[in-house]
Amino acid sequence: MTTDVTVISMVTNKTRDAICQSVVPAIHAALQNQRIEFQRQPVTRDYIDWVVNETDTLTLAIDEVGHSSVIMLASRGTEARAAAARLANVAAELCRDFDAHTVFWNGSTTPIAVADFLAAGDTIADDGLAKARIVPRKVSANARIRSTRRRKATQMDNWMMTAVRAQMNGVTLEEIERMELEERRAKSAQMRLSAWAISFTTALIAAPLAIPLIVHNLVRGEDVRSGAMALGVAGLYAVLAQTGMAPSLPQIL
Repeated sequence: MTTDVTVISMVTNKTRDAICQSVVPAIHAALQNQRIEFQRQPVTRDYIDWVVNETDTLTLAIDEVGHSSVIMLASRGTEARAAAARLANVAAELCRDFDAHTVFWNGSTTPIAVADFLAAGDTIADDGLAKARIVPRKVSANARIRSTRRRKATQMDNWMMTAVRAQMNGVTLEEIERMELEERRAKSAQMRLSAWAISFTTALIAAPLAIPLIVHNLVRGEDVRSGAMALGVAGLYAVLAQTGMAPSLPQIL
């Protein structure tokens, strides 16, 4: 039993990140259109493998050089003609999905225009079978480009953190207090009415606690949170006074 490898490379102007977002579903759709059984293998390298019809393999690798990206598809199967035709059909779908403009067949240095590749049908596959056997190599992205991207991303994060720290260090305690009061101030008419209702209810239970609360509402705006806290304290004192646990509280209240 012999095993032959067919390789198709497609050149597109899309970025590698844009291709990676949708290339796997595109390959799955292309294989399903051919009514082929396939199973994706775990990603353990810089490329992705599929098992096709339980015996053949399909490999995908993506590289980015400058402003262009290369999508490489390699097929290994026991029947060279069927594997090459299947690979050509998948490559044709990817050419349409990712606007590829040039195709290279089996590592040939002669480029093929996408329009010619799509119109050729099985002719290219037949010519490809006559070429020498191709052994796929491991394709990896340019290390310099990736390191440059990581460095720029790190610099951007550092700049953002520096700007945030400078902004926070420039805020005074008075500004923090003013922002907190503005955040706690009641905005809607319902909340303002609720704040005054709580203040008057507190005055019925404990006038000494209600007077500062009313002054606060008049000077700095209605504060529902402070009113609720004051009402809770007044209610606690009233309960303690009624149960006799704090005999002197009635005089204070």
